[in-house]
Amino acid sequence: MSRHVLSPAEFRNAIYLDFEGEGRKKDGTRPKPHMSGIFYPNEKGAGGKYESIFYKSLWRPATNGVRNAESVEFVEHFKSIAAALEQKQSYLVFWSIYENDVLKAFLPAHIYSRIEPRLYNLHPVTKKYLNRKHAFGLEGTAKGKTLEECFAALRTKRKPYPPFPLGAAEACRRIDTACTAHKKWRRFSDKQKSYVRDLVQYNEGDCRSTWIIAKRIGNYFALVN
Repeated sequence: MSRHVLSPAEFRNAIYLDFEGEGRKKDGTRPKPHMSGIFYPNEKGAGGKYESIFYKSLWRPATNGVRNAESVEFVEHFKSIAAALEQKQSYLVFWSIYENDVLKAFLPAHIYSRIEPRLYNLHPVTKKYLNRKHAFGLEGTAKGKTLEECFAALRTKRKPYPPFPLGAAEACRRIDTACTAHKKWRRFSDKQKSYVRDLVQYNEGDCRSTWIIAKRIGNYFALVN
């Protein structure tokens, strides 16, 4: 996994990834994620394209209720991502070590070995930047801070993305229940539809927050280095 600070052009050319799932079980095992968000920044400007990818075949009905959503098998999806990274000579950027751990755990070694040199964990360099700027006060530190906390400290004048009180893990469990009961999106209750849409909205916020932070980090270190 890359350790240097990417240039502004490399951050802009990158693909951004954020997983959602249930987290570790009580026995210590880590389930495969239910979904991920993928974000592609515009070549020019501040925006970009967001896609939601559902890995569980059970979730296929939910793709009909979400714009730019598709159901794809996990390994097949990352075979395509590996090819895109190689073609673009770009990086797969994510917020924390969790994404790397998931990829290493669930991808065959020959696919992970293609992706691994192009993985970029944004958290360490963000902590370095925020500590240098004393973003959490002279005695404070960015250690242990969440994506939401770091985004708020870095972009004080920007409205934060909406919180998700239910939590991603619980939303995933409730969507499992809805998809088990109903094979068509139109059969979902309004509440069940809201679980899907709110989870995707939350994930999109995390993807876009990661990109906004990356843009600031890239620009800053390009000037000071």
